[in-house]
Amino acid sequence: MILRIDEYDINYIDEGEGEVVILLHGWGSNLKSFNSLIELLKSKYRVLAIDYPGFGESSELKRSFTIDDYADIVEKFLVKLGIKKVILVGHSYGGRIILKLNSRKALPFEIKKNVLIDAAGLKDKRDFKTTLKIKTFKTLKKMAHILPISEEKKEELEKELKSRFGSKDYADAKPIIRETLVKSVNEDLTDCLDDMRETLLIWGDRDMVTPMWMAKKMESTIKNAGLVVLSGGHFSYLDDPYKFSKVIVSYFGL
Repeated sequence: MILRIDEYDINYIDEGEGEVVILLHGWGSNLKSFNSLIELLKSKYRVLAIDYPGFGESSELKRSFTIDDYADIVEKFLVKLGIKKVILVGHSYGGRIILKLNSRKALPFEIKKNVLIDAAGLKDKRDFKTTLKIKTFKTLKKMAHILPISEEKKEELEKELKSRFGSKDYADAKPIIRETLVKSVNEDLTDCLDDMRETLLIWGDRDMVTPMWMAKKMESTIKNAGLVVLSGGHFSYLDDPYKFSKVIVSYFGL
């Protein structure tokens, strides 16, 4: 289904009946990544899931977005559907959006509780290897600009450096998406943790994208939070589907 919000066509699904749960996908993903979770929840809940602008089957971005821009889309989406109470479930980047929504003081709907799966939003603690990699990239980038080569060659060299030293998400993305990603990863949402409603944290024990220290920080800071650790990486809900489904069945009373 499609719902028009501002200048964007938002692709979404709306299945089941009961209390409303909205699923917010991770960066570079889409609502289809939640297919098994949708099937599980819709037996007792009304399940909504959307593709953000720039992802899945929703409209392409017309400008770079901030996390607040994406939170605005989700807020307006729920308002247009007349939702008064909602449970928020987000994976990775979806966690950033959930942190933003919980921090807003005058929402037109009530957030009952949250489920964060390998959620992003906290600034990464850079180890020595990461720091060295960043410094090497910056040094080589400066050198590329003083080499006696054409501007075209300099641009090609800079793209090659970004491909070699940047993240795969950054290297694979279109320019507007790259700008959006940079804005997002540079924003630390630690201050939003104090405003979080009840939160279930689900994390992969081998998650290298949003490491376990982030889960522990969220668990210790959010007032009413619990942490479940699965066997897996950044997509723990797909890596350990059996235990994940057991956790969801228990938490949602299915």
